[in-house]
Amino acid sequence: MRFRPETSGGRPKPTIMPTRYFTCLAAAVFVWLFTGCSLPSRVNEKPKNSAATDDKVISDMRKQGLSKSTPFYLTEINSKAMRSFVSSYSNATDPKWVKYPGGFAVYFIRDGIRHKVYYTRAGDHKCTIRQYSVETMPLEIRQLVESVFEDYSIFVVNEITRMGKTRYEIKIEDESSIKEIKVEDGGVNVTNDFVKSK
Repeated sequence: MRFRPETSGGRPKPTIMPTRYFTCLAAAVFVWLFTGCSLPSRVNEKPKNSAATDDKVISDMRKQGLSKSTPFYLTEINSKAMRSFVSSYSNATDPKWVKYPGGFAVYFIRDGIRHKVYYTRAGDHKCTIRQYSVETMPLEIRQLVESVFEDYSIFVVNEITRMGKTRYEIKIEDESSIKEIKVEDGGVNVTNDFVKSK
């Protein structure tokens, strides 16, 4: 408030300053805070330790530009994808979002396990990849692999969930070779077989 000079009654009369200046200032601050008017979020071109055994969907996503991420504003992420992520992974550690032509991907660690979650441009869940070691893998899957490949040791496990179905892409090795295997619907298939150089 400010006061006018005295009037006929001997007392100053209060007048209210125009509030449009304060309203404009508050609106500008609000818009700046909630629209991401800051530097674009940049994510490394590839997350650390990305698995080479990602399923074909993920390979296709990479071909579409996932490995060449570009700067973007966090407000560009589809709100449906963001809501889904927050409700499903509220305790995710340090999530990193990537925008690619097919949609969005987010990389994070949860309960000590690396996760990659993919969403379409419309915000629908496409697939989730969890990467972990042999100690974390489900016991029945581990026993199945070890019964088929007795002389091999497991060193990388990718659990891929897509459209409600889960499969496992696993790397195993012995002294002379490395195999990539797929475990799905109770079956085990070798997808790649490599000989170690001596």
